[in-house]
Amino acid sequence: MANGEQQTAKKKSHHHNVHAARSIIGTDPAVSVGNIGQLSVDLLISSLRCHKLAKVDHPIFVPVVGSDPYGDIREQDLMTAAELYISKEKKLVILQIRGLLIKEFCADFLAKLVDWIKKCSFTKTILLSSLYNYERVDSQLTGSPFRYTITSSVKSTVEEELKNLQWSALETRRSVWKEGAEDILFFPGGGYTNMLNKLCGKMNIPLVTLLIFCAEGDNIPGVMLITGHLNRWLNLVPMANDTPGWKFPASWKLFFGAPPPLTMY
Repeated sequence: MANGEQQTAKKKSHHHNVHAARSIIGTDPAVSVGNIGQLSVDLLISSLRCHKLAKVDHPIFVPVVGSDPYGDIREQDLMTAAELYISKEKKLVILQIRGLLIKEFCADFLAKLVDWIKKCSFTKTILLSSLYNYERVDSQLTGSPFRYTITSSVKSTVEEELKNLQWSALETRRSVWKEGAEDILFFPGGGYTNMLNKLCGKMNIPLVTLLIFCAEGDNIPGVMLITGHLNRWLNLVPMANDTPGWKFPASWKLFFGAPPPLTMY
């Protein structure tokens, strides 16, 4: 998936860990509106006490390095633009993307990503994403901002599970680019969500995409909503009074920076 044979070799060494697991892929923080995918993945990694499996390298990522965002629950380690995590207990593999993305390399990255997903034979692949809330159509203006989509190869049993949860599927929209064309799924502000859905559909990969309409700003409520729906489906963390027992990452303690110094007053 990343940087040719070097990264492929790393992943093959961990293949016995990821084979037949479920995968959750967070959307990139630069393009998907509100960083919903990135923040949701951070919450999952922290709550499930996932272990880092590999660092992912590809020309699509603008290099970034920083302190470990989960430093209170694991050894001190530097974080990079993209990393792979695993929860053996939940049989869950998680890809976290933190760096900015370079659009010109998107097609190559997604092709390698889809090929890797195919080789790993994941039982479920889930994409967490977000959409511009000002792009909603009339039927989306009321009720929950949460939506989902599935590719045609998703098993009927999984599709039935989602229907039993009474989730709302993302509504199709009339194409504005081609007159008389069939209605399409539209992902405004969703980054590579549309491209990944099309690739997974073409490669017969069962992909479930969870989405939420939002805007830039404090999107913690949106993160709690989308991860709450995910937890209802997969039972990842225990519930207490109908509330999932999430463990917030250490990096969220200063979510909007340090508090103002007292010397100001």
